Amino acid sequence: MWVGLTTVIGVVIVSETILLFGIIDAQQAIGTDLDYYRFVADRWLATGTYYTPEQLAGPYVVQTQVHNLYPPHALYLFVPFLYLPNLLWWVLPLGLVMYVVWWCKPVAFGWTLLLLILALPKGPAQILFGNSDMWIAAFIAGGVRWSWPAVLVSIKPSLGFFGLLGIASKSWWIALGVLALASLPFLGLWLQYPTIARNSSVQLWYSFQNLPFFVLPVVAWIVSSRRGSIPLRQWVVALFGRTPPQPQEVSP
Repeated sequence: MWVGLTTVIGVVIVSETILLFGIIDAQQAIGTDLDYYRFVADRWLATGTYYTPEQLAGPYVVQTQVHNLYPPHALYLFVPFLYLPNLLWWVLPLGLVMYVVWWCKPVAFGWTLLLLILALPKGPAQILFGNSDMWIAAFIAGGVRWSWPAVLVSIKPSLGFFGLLGIASKSWWIALGVLALASLPFLGLWLQYPTIARNSSVQLWYSFQNLPFFVLPVVAWIVSSRRGSIPLRQWVVALFGRTPPQPQEVSP
């Protein structure tokens, strides 16, 4: 039954993606988010401008692909893609998410649940636009697998709670320290960041509309066949800690 349902949902996702591709491509919008990130990186390299004067001057209504709301260390993601092949913008984060889902080895009904999440139109659309949500999902997936990559979720502060994955891990704190040191060259921009965030019209929860896509790796962990006889509560606690959960002895 689960295999049949999973297959049907998979067909729906493929059909939905093809339909969305036709619509977005007709608007010449495939990969436009990546184009904007590259524009922001190129402008910063050329002029030192990361946030626009309008953002710093006072209250403003946020316009997509006009106003940059990313904290300064997002440049470590954007600048390399001025030189890297565009295809890697999709291959690297999606490949990481798929690897972590595979590593979790979801139980049969888990695959159905994961594809149901992926079938929501917002996810495929964000992928086609080339939105940074792919990378946020990848950082969350990395947090599920190795703890420390969750620190990188901080490029979208409104989703910072996902960055707590693995907070009890030593590698998480090391990654946080490295990120803090790497942010020092952007100190001037960090001083501007609270101003542009305070002046913007967006609410703290503006990224929550994409929440299902972000929880995909966490759900993969929860429905993992690796849990075996390990109680779900202990497994969830282990997700935020450094010690792998130990299976309980099952009496015959």
